[in-house]
Amino acid sequence: MALAFYLVTIVYPVVRIWTWFEPVELYSTLLATFVVVAALALPIYVFVGRFIFRMRLTKALMPLYYSWIGCLFLSFPVVVAIELVRWLPFFPVGYESLCAVVGTGLLGLYAILNAQRLQVRTIKLQSNLNTKNESIVQLSDVHIGSRSPKYLERIVDRVIALDPTWVVITGDLLDSSSVSQNELQPLRRIADRTMLVMGNHERYEGIDQVTSMLKTLGIQVLRNEVKLVEPFQFIGIDDSESPDFLEKGLKRFQPRADAYRVLLYHRPQGMLHAAEWGFDLMLSGHTHRGQVFPFQLVVKRFFKLTHGTHHFNQMTLHISSGTGTWGPILRLGSRNEITRLVFA
Repeated sequence: MALAFYLVTIVYPVVRIWTWFEPVELYSTLLATFVVVAALALPIYVFVGRFIFRMRLTKALMPLYYSWIGCLFLSFPVVVAIELVRWLPFFPVGYESLCAVVGTGLLGLYAILNAQRLQVRTIKLQSNLNTKNESIVQLSDVHIGSRSPKYLERIVDRVIALDPTWVVITGDLLDSSSVSQNELQPLRRIADRTMLVMGNHERYEGIDQVTSMLKTLGIQVLRNEVKLVEPFQFIGIDDSESPDFLEKGLKRFQPRADAYRVLLYHRPQGMLHAAEWGFDLMLSGHTHRGQVFPFQLVVKRFFKLTHGTHHFNQMTLHISSGTGTWGPILRLGSRNEITRLVFA
């Protein structure tokens, strides 16, 4: 699957642009060939080094690596569009490669700027319990490591301005084992009202290390645990790729009839089981809403629901599109989201 994805979305557009290019002399031919080989080799180098051999790639260069790969990915829809229109009478024949490079550059610039924006999404909830004037802010998939501590400071500033009762982080706060406690210091400013559950990247980078850092900062980590704080019953379950992990994990807890029951679980799975258990609200993330078009199409093959607010009987499910970005700092067809849930 990964090989097919690489061949279609990166190899095909890069090679196609190369075949359209008509060099005028030897040095331009050599330069074009070098760029093509480098473009195709870099994604393999990063993937093999980062995820197979677990190498610590140069931290300062990682944003450049990932952004370069992201721009290669953006060239795919541009090249497909040119393939469709290059036969039309008005198309400037011979300028396919130039149009592809310029089009990719413009898309990349927009995606970079869009990835810097922070959108607050407000959702209103109803309850018969004493939840009036209560509010919850959900952060998810911040990805410090891919994103900088300064970006985390911006997020914390926005959260403080919203002044929620509680802040919940539904996994993937960080995505690198080299992220230090000092880089997470901005969270101290909201630690007294913040809870976090583990995402897949916390599992990859070491749950025990992450848990220790966060507890030192004063953040409550819910690892298959419950937190009762009137009028809420929060339950946090560790992320798992097992489809029945959530169902099994919930069997150890009992719903409180006098509480508004909130489930924090990283990935949008097991919603029917959560509703049957008796939750009023389930908060998830993980999908990034695809982050960069057309990756949305791939995400939909793995998850029936990829973003937004949905209802399962009495339970409301909200899937965050992610507060940060993983890998390339690019967003196309999605936005960074801080979710604000308020009770009417």
